[in-house]
Amino acid sequence: MTKDCPHRRVLPLAPLLTQFRATFDLRADPSPVFLPADLDHTPDAALADELQRFAERVLPVVFHPAVFRREIGFLRHALSHLFRGHDPLPERLARCVTPGEAYHVPGLGAGFWSAMVRASAPLPVWCPAVERGLRMLGLFPENPRSVAERFAATLTGYEQIRVAAPDLTPFQVSDFVERISRMSGRVLPPSANQAFTWSVGTDDIQRALRTVRSQVPLKKRVRETPAATIAAMTHFQAESLAGNHAAAFEAFHSAYPEHAWESALPLLDDAYSPALPVPERARLWCAVAAVLRDTFRVHPLELAEVVMLAGQPTSEPEPQDFLGFCSDTFAFLGELTTANTRVWMTTHRDRYQFVLREPLVELCEAVAERYIRPVLNREHGWDLECDAKTGRALTSICKNDFGRGGPYQPVQWVTFYRRSRANKRDDAQFFVRVAADGVRYGFHLGRTAREAGGQFRKAIQEHGEAVFRALAPGHLLDGCHFWTGDDLASEVVMKSPADLRAWATNKTIAAGIHRSPADPVLRGDDLPGEVLLTFDRLLPLFACAAEPDPRPLLMRRAGSPDSPPHYDPASFHRETFLSNVWLDRVLGLLRLKKQLVFQGVPGTGKTHVARSLARLLTHDRPGCVRLVQFHPAYSYEEFVEGIRVRNVETDGRSEVTYPVEDGVLAAFAAQAASRPSEPHVLIVDELNRGNLPRIFGELLFLLEYRDQAVTLPYSKRSFQLPENLFVLATMNQLDRSAVALDQALRRRFSFVDMPADAAVLARWLEEHPPTDSSDETFGPRVVRLFEGLNDRLTRDLGPGKHVGHSFFMIPDLDREKLSAVWDHHVRPLLLDYLGGREERLKDYTPERLLGERPPKKLKPTTNS
Repeated sequence: MTKDCPHRRVLPLAPLLTQFRATFDLRADPSPVFLPADLDHTPDAALADELQRFAERVLPVVFHPAVFRREIGFLRHALSHLFRGHDPLPERLARCVTPGEAYHVPGLGAGFWSAMVRASAPLPVWCPAVERGLRMLGLFPENPRSVAERFAATLTGYEQIRVAAPDLTPFQVSDFVERISRMSGRVLPPSANQAFTWSVGTDDIQRALRTVRSQVPLKKRVRETPAATIAAMTHFQAESLAGNHAAAFEAFHSAYPEHAWESALPLLDDAYSPALPVPERARLWCAVAAVLRDTFRVHPLELAEVVMLAGQPTSEPEPQDFLGFCSDTFAFLGELTTANTRVWMTTHRDRYQFVLREPLVELCEAVAERYIRPVLNREHGWDLECDAKTGRALTSICKNDFGRGGPYQPVQWVTFYRRSRANKRDDAQFFVRVAADGVRYGFHLGRTAREAGGQFRKAIQEHGEAVFRALAPGHLLDGCHFWTGDDLASEVVMKSPADLRAWATNKTIAAGIHRSPADPVLRGDDLPGEVLLTFDRLLPLFACAAEPDPRPLLMRRAGSPDSPPHYDPASFHRETFLSNVWLDRVLGLLRLKKQLVFQGVPGTGKTHVARSLARLLTHDRPGCVRLVQFHPAYSYEEFVEGIRVRNVETDGRSEVTYPVEDGVLAAFAAQAASRPSEPHVLIVDELNRGNLPRIFGELLFLLEYRDQAVTLPYSKRSFQLPENLFVLATMNQLDRSAVALDQALRRRFSFVDMPADAAVLARWLEEHPPTDSSDETFGPRVVRLFEGLNDRLTRDLGPGKHVGHSFFMIPDLDREKLSAVWDHHVRPLLLDYLGGREERLKDYTPERLLGERPPKKLKPTTNS
């Protein structure tokens, strides 16, 4: 079940009917069939059996099968009133559905009676999903007061749809409206099974039970539940089986006095209502509990949580800036190409607004808000036009060709160009182009942009190598198209700076991404992010057209030709001695979650590996890596934002102010958001030494939901973590001053173990051989000492307390340096592991670990 959203905008009927016809599902009308021919003379037992079979066909779960035999006499009268009464049908139905009315039967809810109405006449389905869909079309009142008003409004909305679509059957209209109820963008979802229900189905109950048991396993629940609760539930079970429903109901309430489970119960069983008398509510709850126990194997101690979870309304999706294009967007443009007349457009004006104009405006505003205004206009100072109006950033659907061809343009553009230019065609542009063949977006330079074109071609000829290097990171050249021609029909292969220079000589050029009409990215709010990411990656091209000297930007993106080559996987392997398999696994984890923790014993190179991986992720760009170290006194105000005390001079006087200033993360996130195509990495050293709930605050939510924003407590501004910000953390599991990570934080990070690794040490010693060339066995003996030390620690203290390999990774290692490392680095750590017991260190001397005799100590000589 889904919560209604009273402020949802009204959707247009005609365009959605067009979509519905294009995706029409020819499934059979599942209208229920009922009843023996002679309602009056069918025996009670036969009628009760027929009604039970009917309920099993139309209800997701039959919680009250006994009601049919118990109330068959009264049910016969209720059915007779529903089928033969003279009052309007909504009033007759209300008397059967509403608790306390003349023909209401406790145990039978709106699901049963609405299906019974459809069995008697060709009517639309009445259920919450249909009501919600009609409301989204503006065909249903916001707050109808009674069952009769709700059903009457459903019939009225149905008739209004039939006026626009007289060929559709009642079930097809119901299917159409139910699908609208699940819309979050402009795409009509496919038909769903068990969509026309008043209560949740078996899958929902089973899913709720799995969730409850994943949170608290049943054995643990039984073990940890207070004795008083267990006693109350035992009493509930006994009284329920004995048929003492009121006593059982009271016992359950004593075990779970909060009313959340009872508030959720009507969504599980639509026959249950708080308006019923307590004895009837008690009877119904005992029946529901019995079905959950016997059919779904729900333990009595799990009943309340399963009901609350299964009966919890599904939250409405968060409102999006861009609701997406739909398949009809491209069908509309294809039809416009051949039926390009004013008569056709008049007929399809609403369709044009819904499938084309509105998404173009939303896309323009979303990209402008997230990237054009904050980055290109404020940071680069280019003052690009980004108003989502015809003649500015948007083109008009009307063609101005003085009567040549059709009156409308079957290709629509969003263009961001400098306002200082008299005409958008006189400048380089960032563009989005929508046509029947899909959506293209990127950089565009037309033949009439003479000044910008001349400057662009000169810059490409002079700095082609730098521009090519600036475009290379992020695999842009692999997925980007480089088009030529006014219609962008020709394409150039881009493999070298020479190809770039040759492409730039064309009169009209464009570079960007092409997405076909079926691409799912076009359907939702991912598209603005993809567009701005492509714009940012193509920024070097725009800078060549907009800046007299583009070299500062090119240097930041591409580096100097004389600078060392980019930090690549080979560089990472040389510095860390970790394998390709290890690197692929870690990069895969970062694709799943953008947060990762390296955990291990001291000396395993966690911080060094994190810094090396950060250099690899950022292509070693300056300023894209930030390191912060947590400690017990570190705070939210330092990490996110806080109030600072500042002295300012005003008219010669010193005054104290208290501004809200960004912390390390907020400032770094702002920088990352301004460069969306450049990965940024925040390294948190010693993660678990800080008070993590206090430091992170509401960021725990943002780490999991990067597409959401929160309001920061001091500045009251909206804050979101950008997609190109990665968090690498290190954690020493043996630090007794550190705190354990709670499950909420652990769920948001991937964890990579960094064990003490003799293979890494051996490879390092091969690359950095010891200086004692007279003893070729010195390096292997160091590795053997390292292995023997950790083997002994495993035997004595378990596998969790080792000494890391980086203790021994000392340049120009010799016997003297090894002795110093052992005495001043390894020995204090061993003493800490051994609880400060000096006498145990005798088992951990290098000689004993290597199986060698200790050198004899020489007696000091004295002068006689």
